[in-house]
Amino acid sequence: MIQIAWVIEAQPERLLEFQKAYGVNRDWVQLFRKAEGYIETALMRDTENVNRFLIIDRWHDLSSFDSFKRRYEMAYNELDHRCEEITRLETNVGTFRS
Repeated sequence: MIQIAWVIEAQPERLLEFQKAYGVNRDWVQLFRKAEGYIETALMRDTENVNRFLIIDRWHDLSSFDSFKRRYEMAYNELDHRCEEITRLETNVGTFRS
């Protein structure tokens, strides 16, 4: 299994839109669920900065995620572009094996 970790800070005035896009069973998760190899997404909110979140996407393996990105490239890029408007900061922490 691999886990892809992100730290994302939402625009404070667009927090509800952020939660709609990134929350469990929301826009990103619905897109990921179309792909083989997707397991789940964990969304955790920072206790000191309510606009900051840690997101971990779990996949069976890296090839599953790469295949997903190729197959759903247009939808992925469209959603990513839309989310740029509701986030202040987005940092890929890395991809980890477990």
